[in-house]
Amino acid sequence: MQSLWQNEIADQINTPLAFRVYTSRLLGQEPALVLHGGGNTSVKTQVTNLFGEVEEILYVKGSGWDLETIEAAGFAPVKMDVLLKMAQLPTLSDSDMVKYQRAAMIDPSAPNPSVEAILHAIIPFAYVDHTHADAIVTLTNTPDGKAMIQELYGKRVFVIPYVMPGFALAKLVYEMTRDLKWQSIEGIVLMNHGLFTFSDDAKTAYEKTIELVTEAEQFIEAQLCLKSEAVEEASGQAPNGYPEQDISIDLVELARIRKLVSAQKGAAQVALLNSSVPSCHIASHPKLKEIATRGPLTPDHVIRTKRVPVIFGENIEADLSEYASKYIEYFEAYQHEQTMLNYAPNFAIWQGKAAISFGKTVKEALIIEDITSHTFDAILTAEQFSQYQALSAQEIFEVEYWELEQAKLKKAANNNMPLLGKVVMVTPAATEVMQAVVEQLIKLGANVLDLNEYHGFDTLDKCQEAAETAVIDFGGLDILVCLNDDSTNLMLINTCEAFLEHGLCPTVLCVNHLTLPVMSSENINVLALNSSVNTDIGSTEDKHAGLFNLTSAITMILSPEYVPNNDEVKV
Repeated sequence: MQSLWQNEIADQINTPLAFRVYTSRLLGQEPALVLHGGGNTSVKTQVTNLFGEVEEILYVKGSGWDLETIEAAGFAPVKMDVLLKMAQLPTLSDSDMVKYQRAAMIDPSAPNPSVEAILHAIIPFAYVDHTHADAIVTLTNTPDGKAMIQELYGKRVFVIPYVMPGFALAKLVYEMTRDLKWQSIEGIVLMNHGLFTFSDDAKTAYEKTIELVTEAEQFIEAQLCLKSEAVEEASGQAPNGYPEQDISIDLVELARIRKLVSAQKGAAQVALLNSSVPSCHIASHPKLKEIATRGPLTPDHVIRTKRVPVIFGENIEADLSEYASKYIEYFEAYQHEQTMLNYAPNFAIWQGKAAISFGKTVKEALIIEDITSHTFDAILTAEQFSQYQALSAQEIFEVEYWELEQAKLKKAANNNMPLLGKVVMVTPAATEVMQAVVEQLIKLGANVLDLNEYHGFDTLDKCQEAAETAVIDFGGLDILVCLNDDSTNLMLINTCEAFLEHGLCPTVLCVNHLTLPVMSSENINVLALNSSVNTDIGSTEDKHAGLFNLTSAITMILSPEYVPNNDEVKV
């Protein structure tokens, strides 16, 4: 792993907080260190308060901020003396910890401090960097993880056994490091969690992370080489490794999977196919059901991915039903009067094919895809030189149902937009009309495939490409909006019908069509809208009014509450 530090940029920085922002972003730019809000950083500095008194302040990453894009406003300023006193308390609930940390802030408009703020305060250095480095957690997620960490680093790092993040972890570190000579170590490894590095210099703290993680990567490579040599010596043949695979995906079946998962979740989902090399290889692994269901790479991933995926075989409905039953059993085994979350999967492994991530939005599904891709790579790597062994189901449950993690989900909840998660294809029309319709559909939450990017639909191949693109990009197709009575629309509609059949609200909306298509499936609604909008003539006000009427009518027709009848809608 290479350091991204640039002296020409650093030379222009002149405050501790600015250095903290700079190196935090460097860490955030490396997915092998942190993913989607993971990890946290801090800097200790002095601030003169309103009364002219100098106070020791910890600027720690605020909740909801991402290291890759964090700004100075993303750091919460907390009084050090309060945090250090909190570390000495015998017990403290995490909700109270959050409350008192916030009360100790010197800027009430700043975000909530990280739940690991106390731990950052305990470490007696100005700059503290905490990452969930893939190489570190790959090693610690093995039966001999601690022994390998000690073999690799010796006494240069201090090893902390896994404890749930929050006050319990901070208290454990406080107790274990009371007599520690901090200058004698280069970092702290939290088992099954990640790495802490620190220094009074921003560059040193950052590059110590790079150095220790690089050593872990090289150690893993050495272990893989030793394993490869042993296999070759025993069999007389070198291991094949993981070459790229050609997979065949039935896109109609993918659309059906999306529909079934959406029904189980009770909300429309996009379904993103992940055909990366690790994804395809884990899907084809002979021990798939064993290795893919051991748990996440780090416990905080569970809030995004759930503990395990659903494994799809020949019977998708049965697999989803079994997954739901097992999730309910998991909840009942460990719950303490919590309310059960939705029992549908957040990602799937399609046996012999690839992985699929689900989400109400593409962004949500992509986050899950990123996390699971890193997890697949770690699992496959660990299985080559040892064995992948995540935390226990109970330990993962405690994080999944942790009040602070649930608060993050509520904070990030999407508005209940009527087309959220739905997939809509729109055929070409006059530029202003097309733009207005697409913008309105996006406002309603839809994932829109704008066919203006395509050049005609005069062949079956072009129509097939457009239809398949919707499924490849979003997992299915729910609504087809034909804005003009074009002769090629019928070919496109017929091509899309197989995918619309498995749509969540299968609809073909025909605008200004003299005749309506006849669908072979009774499940697909065909609706008519007659619009007099003409953007080529009339005043600007008339055009805007016409476009408003058109988009309002489309909003009404595509709303879940709309009841179709035999009459066309006119605007």
